[in-house]
Amino acid sequence: MAKAKVPMTLLCGYLGAGKTTLMNKVLTNQEGYKVAVIVNDIGEVNVDAKLIADGAKITDTSDIVPLTNGCICCTLKSALAQNIENLIKTGKYDYIMIEASGVCEPMPIAQELELIKNGKLDNVVGVVDAARLVDEFAGGDKLLAKEAIGEEDIESLLVQQIEFCSTLIINKKDLVTEDQFKKVRKVIEVLHPGVKIIETSHGDVPVKDILATGSFDFETVYGSAGWCKQLEEGEIDDDDDDEHEEHEHHHHEHEHEEHGDHHHEEHDHHDHEHHHHHEHKHDGDSGADEDEYGIGTFIYYRRKPFDRQKLDEYANRWPKSIIRCKGLLWFSDEEEMAYVFETSGRQIQAGYSGQWIASAPKKEQDKILASNPEIKKEWDEKVGDRMIKLCIIGQNLDKKAISAELDKCLA
Repeated sequence: MAKAKVPMTLLCGYLGAGKTTLMNKVLTNQEGYKVAVIVNDIGEVNVDAKLIADGAKITDTSDIVPLTNGCICCTLKSALAQNIENLIKTGKYDYIMIEASGVCEPMPIAQELELIKNGKLDNVVGVVDAARLVDEFAGGDKLLAKEAIGEEDIESLLVQQIEFCSTLIINKKDLVTEDQFKKVRKVIEVLHPGVKIIETSHGDVPVKDILATGSFDFETVYGSAGWCKQLEEGEIDDDDDDEHEEHEHHHHEHEHEEHGDHHHEEHDHHDHEHHHHHEHKHDGDSGADEDEYGIGTFIYYRRKPFDRQKLDEYANRWPKSIIRCKGLLWFSDEEEMAYVFETSGRQIQAGYSGQWIASAPKKEQDKILASNPEIKKEWDEKVGDRMIKLCIIGQNLDKKAISAELDKCLA
């Protein structure tokens, strides 16, 4: 009989969100589990490891493994995996918690954890500071001047940490007004609809919501992000483009996209031979549907390519009202390649996603279309499967103005 895999919970959240406080409360009430902890800190001294040991009154320091001088979503990924394997081999622990550094993106860590032979990723918990989100989604005016990373990187990290988790904890609720909190929660629900949200003020969360939840599935979590759902299910305004038809969206492979404050000359190399799609339906008009707080989304959809230089120039004056934008595009000077375009706050980039099916030899095209009737049905005689399709999420979005500016970037 195969030995059961040791479950793991990944805890992510920006600096000061309350991860260590939450960790201590879980460890002081483990409810029968013997938990080992891995703590990642960027500096030479792992401050969080000591805070956890002291706060949870842990006397056996072998229960806590500090990983310092690097980030477990980047340079320390192999060290993370090795340390987890070592903990599992001791046979002393039946649960492992990983507290990521505040500047870590959760998705690449989750990818690494999924590869651990004797472990099973059970829950990815995102912890966000309600007060910081109020500042962030109001334009970031109140961000501290001396941060570990740049302002645009903070915005991007917050979005990544909200989008990729199976449980989201909104902490420090007591530090914002009721109306501010409602607005923050609405932004979160648009960025990650359906995610389990727990509201708290001091990291007071039931252990059962953190350990042994069985809530994490990579494809489900990835596909539940707001931009992903909108691209698959969102409606397209037929007035936007005379050539509108039903089209499909990019299927994500488990490839981590490098994040930096580059514009779209950045190239990420993926293993796709060709860019594949899945069908979705749309039935009519769709604008930037907004709620009472002015938070809304819309799909920008065109069949023409962007002019690379024009889009790059527009990126320099990207609207502050856009919180998140992600989707597919193509450029007039590289017609065979599909790109994934992505913005989080003021961080803007594009990376290779693969080749359009239309760029394949005719024989291969015919084979793909024969086995995918939905693609064949929507095939454009001039551009094949090439398209621009962007999900735009933001506050008080001027859909017509944004669309008009993007239209000026078309080749």
